[in-house]
Amino acid sequence: MASRLSASNIKRSVARRMLRPILKYMYETRVVIGGKDSRLTIGERVATSNAIFNVSSGNIYIGSRTIFSHNVMVITGQHRFNEGKRYSLDPKYDDGSWGGGLDEVPDHGFDISIGGGVFIGAGAIILGGVSIGDNCIIGAGAVVTKSFPSYSVVVGVPARIIGDTRNY
Repeated sequence: MASRLSASNIKRSVARRMLRPILKYMYETRVVIGGKDSRLTIGERVATSNAIFNVSSGNIYIGSRTIFSHNVMVITGQHRFNEGKRYSLDPKYDDGSWGGGLDEVPDHGFDISIGGGVFIGAGAIILGGVSIGDNCIIGAGAVVTKSFPSYSVVVGVPARIIGDTRNY
């Protein structure tokens, strides 16, 4: 019996060594667009699972041990309108960029803060200027347009509180 357990432990050890790079890639892959990677601050042991982080209009702060499920978007980017149209559609503001320059897309003022121990469900979207407290659950497909305190269970479009994680 001891040799059987030993063989099982060896198989597990080999499997872990083989899977570790794949899991690391899966958990730590992310895309940062709209600015410098330095505008994204990530705590320890955060799984980003191919999330998209747009830092065009602010910084993004993520606490430790937060988990992003697949295809989450965290978007600071904003587009301003002038007389009912995007700034870049007016030739006097068109600087040749995709977004219309600073007149249209501000480079600050829409920071996002996500606490530690948060779980963010697949396809959730978090928009600029919000803060999510520690130990929250953001449901799959939720669109977060305002801030939520720690321990909130948040779902829907737009997102709203439906519970408290301390009750689960």
